[in-house]
Amino acid sequence: MFGYVRPRTDVLSSEEMDAYRAAYCGLCRALGKQYGFRARFLVNYDMTFLYLLRSGVRDRAEAKRCWCPARGCGKKVCTLDQVGFETVAARTVILCVEKLRDNLRDESFFRSLPDRFLRLLFRRAYKKAARRLPSFAALTAEQLGKLRALEQAHSPSIDATADAFARIVAGCAADVEEPALRRPMEQVLYQTGRFLYLADALDDLRDDCQNGVYNPLRFRFTPQNGELSAQELDYLTQLTDSSVNLAGAALALLPLRAYDRLLENTVYLGFPAVFAAVRAYKFRAKAGLPGIGRRSAKGGNTPKGETE
Repeated sequence: MFGYVRPRTDVLSSEEMDAYRAAYCGLCRALGKQYGFRARFLVNYDMTFLYLLRSGVRDRAEAKRCWCPARGCGKKVCTLDQVGFETVAARTVILCVEKLRDNLRDESFFRSLPDRFLRLLFRRAYKKAARRLPSFAALTAEQLGKLRALEQAHSPSIDATADAFARIVAGCAADVEEPALRRPMEQVLYQTGRFLYLADALDDLRDDCQNGVYNPLRFRFTPQNGELSAQELDYLTQLTDSSVNLAGAALALLPLRAYDRLLENTVYLGFPAVFAAVRAYKFRAKAGLPGIGRRSAKGGNTPKGETE
């Protein structure tokens, strides 16, 4: 369920693209320093967006060239923000490991073996992150439990299922002390989580129909061969457009001092571009979609033009 929150890189200036890459690489570096080398594989676009949002109300942190293990002896520019990355890295570990746990409940024993192995690999990292952010770990487990209950009941409610996940994402701003910052951030993140859930549901619909896995779109609509009708797709597009507008309205309430263009680009241009690609069944099939980056071969996410 990660990788859908991306900027439109084709319309970013070179300076903005460099800042985005530096933030992405900075999160990767922070994951490695705090949770071990393996945790670097958990870096993704969505949590980079979280860092940009949380740090956007502050002056931009320093960036410098740092050693990159993917390049051997090479270096890449990384944002150095120990305080800013600390909670984002912990939330990244918690969300990714909880997602692995959730996957185990949907798959057969043999199909779940890769997820079981990965869960063991990140067991210590998860415990450390959960000790650092116990309330967020509890919230994530609680909301995923509610989501599982809806899945077991074969709920046709898009709102209820998307809400359960969106509340987890909104919880990523619960520790922001100043209410004038926390409330808009929570709204931006809630709508981001809602968008992410809907995009993922549509992206997985064909596979879920084929494998008999729960997907709210299976029970809310009447997919034929794993595909929705044009009318059903239009309705779903209206829902994601609403999330884009509400996220943008909340973003406008924040006194952004850094990354304002990157954040606006992601919400107003990146969200619609990604959903349009998902709707056209091109998001997975074509690596390197123009303007919205690509997935790396190992399953993580890499900014366009980068390799891991």
